[in-house]
Amino acid sequence: MVYTDATKAVVNKKLEENAKGANNIMWRISSTLFSHLRYDVDLSPIQEMNQLHDKEKMDSGKYPKMTAHEKLMEELKAINLIPKAETVELNNEDKSMSD
Repeated sequence: MVYTDATKAVVNKKLEENAKGANNIMWRISSTLFSHLRYDVDLSPIQEMNQLHDKEKMDSGKYPKMTAHEKLMEELKAINLIPKAETVELNNEDKSMSD
């Protein structure tokens, strides 16, 4: 739990408001949900949602075609949770699994 000075100031303000008759709820539940698509799922935008896509960005190649596994490896590499050399090795292993 992170309880900063800013958080403490907000809590104190809400407690003061409650003392004056306000009805601020002083608790909350926070939870993390993890989910993951199968590694071979194509993450390309679906055609049925075309009206929501930025056509210029799509046409410029800003969103390259990639699988869920490729996106996962990209994100893990970006936050240094997987060495760059392992990324290449894992990609090669996954390709052999899908054959």
